[in-house]
Order: sequence, then structure tokens, then C-alpha cells
Amino acid sequence: MKKLFTALILIGFVTLAAIFYLRKGGSSAGEHASAPTKVDKVSVRMKWFFAGTMTGWFSGVGEGIFGDNGIALSISPGGPDNSSIKLVAAGTDSFGVAGADEVLLARAKGIPIVAIGVLFKESPICFVSKREKHITSPSDWTGKTVEVSYGDNSEIQFRALLAKYNVKNVKEVPYTFNLLPLIEDKVDVSVAYKMDQVITLQNQGIALDVISAKDHGINPYADVVITTEKILKENPELVRRFMRATVRSFQWAIDNQPTAVNHLIQAAPNLKRENEAKVWSATIPFLTADGGTSALGSMERARWEETQRILIEFKALAQPVDLSKAFVDILH
Repeated sequence: MKKLFTALILIGFVTLAAIFYLRKGGSSAGEHASAPTKVDKVSVRMKWFFAGTMTGWFSGVGEGIFGDNGIALSISPGGPDNSSIKLVAAGTDSFGVAGADEVLLARAKGIPIVAIGVLFKESPICFVSKREKHITSPSDWTGKTVEVSYGDNSEIQFRALLAKYNVKNVKEVPYTFNLLPLIEDKVDVSVAYKMDQVITLQNQGIALDVISAKDHGINPYADVVITTEKILKENPELVRRFMRATVRSFQWAIDNQPTAVNHLIQAAPNLKRENEAKVWSATIPFLTADGGTSALGSMERARWEETQRILIEFKALAQPVDLSKAFVDILH
């Protein structure tokens, strides 16, 4: 009888502990919610090749944040041959990253993509040259050889600067997606991201002059998260979970820098950890502009209106598009 009584007491304790555990959220680590019963396999297409700017995405996968939201996420690189807008529109990827101005231009062509959250609230695009060339303003581009990344939002900002300063006689060459033409003086000016190529070049001891469109009154919304009208209509709950996990992932990576970069390096071991840690640190101000970390991912209509105005003013967009269909702030 004693053994039976002891066993019953132990069962009672175990039952009470299990109830308390479930009420607390069912997470042994005390950080993640209990695993959802349904898991959606989705992919997100980056705008560019893997780099430190994407640390938040890889942290979300590595730390199980997407998994806690019922999402098995694969991250695919972008680049000149992997347009996020085309691949998301075609259904190859469920989600992607693109410039806000690219979203508006795509919708003007009838491509049914929708922005569901913002990443970079200010444009990181800039144009760099070696300091000894003394190119400090777009007006100095006259007669110079400039690398242009045709077909993306950096070209839009390049053309806007040309128009604003009435710059003529620029020799344009296609951007080669590496730094050698600038390093070897085959071009005078190249397009770059402030927190990526600029840091990489400076780490090599190259002194730069940096021209930012923002410093010249041209500051469209930058990178946003996109999906299709079809996915948004048919599975808004998935879209909401995806953006919730995205915001939490970037928040975790901000709070845990520079160790967060370890998740990126595991996925892309060819990258140099020290360099990408600096890139991620320099990326954070672009994510937290206009409201700080409490407003991560949150979009404002006024900024979309500003982006559209810039496109129309510099003749990249012939007429306005319906902004109510171009973006949906899914979390608010």
C-alpha cells in the first residue's frame, strides 16, 4: 500500500507540473511558444547575394523563430539573374525582398505583387569613388565613367540625380557585381550600399567619397517584403505569421549583435565573419529609422506617397498607381 500511495503522489506531482508547464507556454527554454501543429514550407527570395545585411533572416531560422510561428523557411539568394519580383510573381517563391520603388513600377506594369512590411526605411544606395578623384557631387560625374546597375532601384536614383543636376556626357557601363572595376580604376564611380560595399572597400584601406541620393533630397522607401495578391487573399494568416516572425527575427539579431552573424556564416561560409558583423551593425540604423525598434517592419503611407512622387517627378513612373493595393501593413 505504501508503494501504491507513493506512486499516486508522484503521478499527482507530475500532472500538476505538466499543467503548469502548458499554462506557461510549453517551452522548456522559456523563450519560444509551443510548436504549432501546422507547418508551412515557404521560401523567401533575397534582393541580392547573401551578405551581412540579411543577418536577421538567418537568425530567425537558426534561432527557431520562424519555426515557432509554424513556418519552415528556406532563404534563396537574389542577384542579377534572380529577380525577387519576377520569381515571387511567378510563384517560385512565396515571399521576397525588393525596393519600394520597384514595387510601384511593377504594379504599373500589372504585376500583382504587394508590399507587406518594410525593412530599410531609408535608402542605403550610394555612389562611390576613390577620394583622389575628387568626385563629391553628382555634378562632378560629367565626363566620368559610371557603373550603372540597370533595371533596379539604384538606376532609378542614379537617373533622378542626373536629372536634378542636369548632368550630361556621362559614360555608362553595366555594373559587374564586384568591386574590381573601381579598385582597378576601370571606372570612376560605382553603385554601392552604404553598409555593405562601402565598408568592404574601406576595410581594404581605400579612401572613398560617397554620394547618397538622400543627401540630395531623393529618399524613397528602400527594401520592403513582398508577396502576391493571391497569397495575401487566400492565406492572410500565413502572411501575418511570416511578418510577425520576420520582425521578431530582426529584433533578435539587433539585440544579439555581433553573434547573430554566426547564423549567416553557417549558411554562407565563404563570407568573412568580421566584415559581415560590421555590415550588420551598419545596417541596423536603416532598419530602425522612423520609430526605432518598436516600429520595425511598420510602413507609413506618407513615405509611399513620397516614393511615388519621386518616381513621377523624375519620369520613372508615368502616372500614379493605387497605393492602397501596392502595400498592406499586415501587422497593424
